[in-house]
Amino acid sequence: MKVLFKILKGIVTVFLLVVLLIVIFQKITNNQLTIGNVYVFQVASKSMTPEYKVGDLIIVKKENPATLKVGDDVTYLGKESNLRGLVITHRIIETNKENDKYTFITKGIANDNEDPMITEDDIYGKVIYRTILFSFVGRLMTNIVVYYLLFISVAIAFSYEVVSSFIIKKDEDNEENK
Repeated sequence: MKVLFKILKGIVTVFLLVVLLIVIFQKITNNQLTIGNVYVFQVASKSMTPEYKVGDLIIVKKENPATLKVGDDVTYLGKESNLRGLVITHRIIETNKENDKYTFITKGIANDNEDPMITEDDIYGKVIYRTILFSFVGRLMTNIVVYYLLFISVAIAFSYEVVSSFIIKKDEDNEENK
């Protein structure tokens, strides 16, 4: 039972560390690079309520624009008006194909107005999953103090796992050599 708990704790620690590293990686690269064609974004506004809440972490996968359809939630980089430079996740309400390029009209579920037209080049990808556990953590992480405490806790837990596995292994090797 003790061994099972250690294994489970190690798996959870590694998983949390991987997610944290992906988020940090995307912040450093300004969402220009993906890991396996997958992005992780944090919802920043109430425009998609009740589907997504502020602080939710969503998994977005690059998709062929031809496969995107009305009703899909997509994340894109805003290029016009007050959306310029913002990463937005909204629902597709209209698709068109002009000159071998796809264009889309999107709208936040809670918004009254649709967004300016976007092109396939503006789209990061389609939302494939909203994490439940990490969304809770994501909402907590909107507080900078909690963000750093969580980061430090995961780093300490991971470091402890790594160091203790080497020390335990070394102690076991010393026992066998006696």
